[in-house]
Amino acid sequence: MTYFMVLSIYALANLLSKFDVDDTLILISITFGILGYVGLLMNLKQSKNKNVEFINLTFLSIGIIGFVLFNSIQGGTKAWKWVIMIEEPDEWLMFVGPILITMYLSIIKGKRLITKN
Repeated sequence: MTYFMVLSIYALANLLSKFDVDDTLILISITFGILGYVGLLMNLKQSKNKNVEFINLTFLSIGIIGFVLFNSIQGGTKAWKWVIMIEEPDEWLMFVGPILITMYLSIIKGKRLITKN
Protein backbone atom coordinates (compact mmCIF):
# COMPACT_ATOMS: atom_id res chain seq x y z
CA MET A 1 0.00 0.00 0.00
CA THR A 2 2.88 2.32 0.77
CA TYR A 3 4.34 1.60 -2.66
CA PHE A 4 1.11 2.78 -4.31
CA MET A 5 1.08 5.81 -2.02
CA VAL A 6 4.56 6.83 -3.17
CA LEU A 7 3.50 6.36 -6.80
CA SER A 8 0.37 8.43 -6.15
CA ILE A 9 2.34 11.31 -4.66
CA TYR A 10 4.75 11.23 -7.61
CA ALA A 11 1.85 11.18 -10.09
CA LEU A 12 0.08 13.96 -8.22
CA ALA A 13 3.19 16.15 -8.33
CA ASN A 14 3.65 15.37 -12.01
CA LEU A 15 0.02 16.19 -12.83
CA LEU A 16 0.08 19.44 -10.88
CA SER A 17 3.31 20.59 -12.54
CA LYS A 18 1.69 20.50 -15.98
CA PHE A 19 -2.00 20.68 -15.12
CA ASP A 20 -4.56 20.27 -17.88
CA VAL A 21 -8.33 20.35 -17.44
CA ASP A 22 -8.59 16.90 -19.03
CA ASP A 23 -6.62 15.46 -16.10
CA THR A 24 -9.12 16.60 -13.47
CA LEU A 25 -10.76 13.18 -12.95
CA ILE A 26 -7.39 11.47 -12.65
CA LEU A 27 -6.29 14.15 -10.19
CA ILE A 28 -9.44 13.58 -8.14
CA SER A 29 -9.01 9.79 -8.17
CA ILE A 30 -5.37 10.05 -7.05
CA THR A 31 -6.34 12.48 -4.28
CA PHE A 32 -9.08 10.09 -3.16
CA GLY A 33 -6.53 7.26 -3.13
CA ILE A 34 -4.22 9.30 -0.90
CA LEU A 35 -7.11 9.99 1.48
CA GLY A 36 -7.86 6.26 1.49
CA TYR A 37 -4.27 5.59 2.53
CA VAL A 38 -4.70 8.09 5.38
CA GLY A 39 -7.80 6.12 6.39
CA LEU A 40 -5.76 2.92 6.45
CA LEU A 41 -3.12 4.59 8.61
CA MET A 42 -5.84 5.79 10.98
CA ASN A 43 -6.59 2.13 11.77
CA LEU A 44 -3.20 1.83 13.45
CA LYS A 45 -4.38 4.14 16.22
CA GLN A 46 -6.56 2.39 18.77
CA SER A 47 -8.96 5.29 19.31
CA LYS A 48 -12.56 4.10 19.44
CA ASN A 49 -14.08 7.58 19.48
CA LYS A 50 -17.27 7.71 17.39
CA ASN A 51 -16.16 10.82 15.46
CA VAL A 52 -12.77 9.31 14.64
CA GLU A 53 -14.45 6.08 13.51
CA PHE A 54 -16.77 8.07 11.22
CA ILE A 55 -13.89 10.05 9.72
CA ASN A 56 -11.96 6.82 9.24
CA LEU A 57 -14.91 5.19 7.48
CA THR A 58 -15.25 8.26 5.28
CA PHE A 59 -11.58 8.19 4.27
CA LEU A 60 -11.72 4.45 3.59
CA SER A 61 -14.84 4.90 1.44
CA ILE A 62 -13.24 7.76 -0.46
CA GLY A 63 -10.24 5.50 -1.10
CA ILE A 64 -12.51 2.84 -2.60
CA ILE A 65 -14.16 5.46 -4.81
CA GLY A 66 -10.70 6.64 -5.89
CA PHE A 67 -9.74 3.08 -6.86
CA VAL A 68 -12.92 2.62 -8.88
CA LEU A 69 -12.47 5.98 -10.61
CA PHE A 70 -8.81 5.42 -11.43
CA ASN A 71 -9.37 1.88 -12.66
CA SER A 72 -12.31 2.99 -14.81
CA ILE A 73 -10.56 6.04 -16.28
CA GLN A 74 -7.14 4.55 -16.91
CA GLY A 75 -7.95 0.93 -17.66
CA GLY A 76 -11.59 0.83 -18.68
CA THR A 77 -13.29 -2.47 -19.35
CA LYS A 78 -10.00 -4.27 -19.98
CA ALA A 79 -8.80 -3.44 -16.44
CA TRP A 80 -12.11 -4.46 -14.86
CA LYS A 81 -12.04 -7.72 -16.79
CA TRP A 82 -8.54 -8.35 -15.42
CA VAL A 83 -9.70 -7.59 -11.87
CA ILE A 84 -12.72 -9.89 -12.13
CA MET A 85 -11.06 -12.82 -13.94
CA ILE A 86 -7.98 -13.12 -11.65
CA GLU A 87 -5.73 -14.36 -14.46
CA GLU A 88 -2.42 -13.64 -12.69
CA PRO A 89 -3.12 -14.34 -9.00
CA ASP A 90 0.15 -12.92 -7.63
CA GLU A 91 -0.13 -9.65 -9.57
CA TRP A 92 -3.85 -9.51 -8.85
CA LEU A 93 -3.29 -9.86 -5.12
CA MET A 94 -0.65 -7.12 -5.16
CA PHE A 95 -2.93 -4.72 -7.05
CA VAL A 96 -6.34 -5.61 -5.62
CA GLY A 97 -5.25 -6.76 -2.16
CA PRO A 98 -5.06 -3.26 -0.66
CA ILE A 99 -8.55 -2.41 -1.87
CA LEU A 100 -9.88 -5.70 -0.47
CA ILE A 101 -8.38 -4.83 2.92
CA THR A 102 -9.92 -1.35 2.65
CA MET A 103 -13.33 -2.83 1.85
CA TYR A 104 -13.05 -5.24 4.79
CA LEU A 105 -12.11 -2.44 7.17
CA SER A 106 -14.95 -0.29 5.84
CA ILE A 107 -17.44 -3.05 6.57
CA ILE A 108 -16.06 -3.47 10.09
CA LYS A 109 -16.15 0.29 10.72
CA GLY A 110 -19.69 0.54 9.35
CA LYS A 111 -20.93 -2.28 11.58
CA ARG A 112 -19.18 -0.77 14.59
CA LEU A 113 -20.76 2.63 13.96
CA ILE A 114 -24.22 1.12 13.51
CA THR A 115 -23.98 -0.90 16.72
CA LYS A 116 -22.75 2.14 18.72
CA ASN A 117 -25.95 3.99 17.79
